[in-house]
Amino acid sequence: MKLGHSWLLGGTLAASLAATPVLAQDSLVVAAFGGKHGETLQKCVIKPFMDKTGVRVTVDQGVSTVTVSKLKQQRDNPSLDIVWLDGEVSQVAEADGLFADIDPAKVPNVANMIPEGVYKNKDGKITGLSDGYYSVGIVYNKDEIKQAPTSWFDLWKPDFAGNVTWPSMSDGSGPAMLVYVSELLGGGVTNLKPGADKLKQLDVAAFYDSGGNASNILARKEATIGVLDSGAVWALADAHPFEVGFVIPKEGGLASDARLHLIKPSKAAYDFLNYAMTAESQGCIAENYFYGPAVKDVKLSEKARSRLPWGPEGSIKDLRFSDVNAINAHRQEILDTWNRDVLGRR
Repeated sequence: MKLGHSWLLGGTLAASLAATPVLAQDSLVVAAFGGKHGETLQKCVIKPFMDKTGVRVTVDQGVSTVTVSKLKQQRDNPSLDIVWLDGEVSQVAEADGLFADIDPAKVPNVANMIPEGVYKNKDGKITGLSDGYYSVGIVYNKDEIKQAPTSWFDLWKPDFAGNVTWPSMSDGSGPAMLVYVSELLGGGVTNLKPGADKLKQLDVAAFYDSGGNASNILARKEATIGVLDSGAVWALADAHPFEVGFVIPKEGGLASDARLHLIKPSKAAYDFLNYAMTAESQGCIAENYFYGPAVKDVKLSEKARSRLPWGPEGSIKDLRFSDVNAINAHRQEILDTWNRDVLGRR
């Protein structure tokens, strides 16, 4: 299905842009993901925004942890105007006070978002907006693996030894997956030993730092099975000739989202946020990267609906989210456990 012109820019933004055109010399520096996700953001948000406004957008590409490190280093004089971050990493940065508050009056499309997609600090100020949801599950090469896995613990089967890829602590899902495996084995965020002991036994081809890195590992067939978010899975499926399988294990998937944050407020930055929250932009992301929209009433093709993290008839209510606040409170312990007990660094 081609994205319909009937749900182009909302009237408020269109009127705003028409009434007060942005000067051509205005520019933004935006931190964004790499790989297929980054290509999708270029296609669905960045390029159309530039075409509609004349604002020049420069992309600072990188993983979320690197972006947050840059924000900390440049706290008093940031080079970035807006950043995209993985949900888990976003929470850490919010606790560190790295974001500017978002004035909803300057982002009128916030009114069209699902409540779960609008993130606020303890003072009730908006600090982030969801740009789409995904669920982590098991991806596998169906040409090589004929029987679909059903459990997270299938990854430890001898048949898959040396052919597994798993997220490192640099990937947004890495800390949450270590905690989740610990929970499944009777531990939790304050008792990571069960998960660390189990992961130390996992015979991996490679740990990956980003979804794009994982997709490359799988595309090169350096691994035939692993852990990956649903958006990256379907991008891989459409880009490579082998048949890609994806399952949410019987224990449950682990959901999160990508989030947009304001660093340096300006009219151009607010217009960018508002455009990113249009049905046009969110629908394009869902059609090309299959993230579940954070905007209400987005019309999607049957293919896109079938690949949403909550399925064709579900909603965000069907997703399982980790306790991000608990993970953030124990993040250093999680990192130390990973380095010491999983990777063996002392």
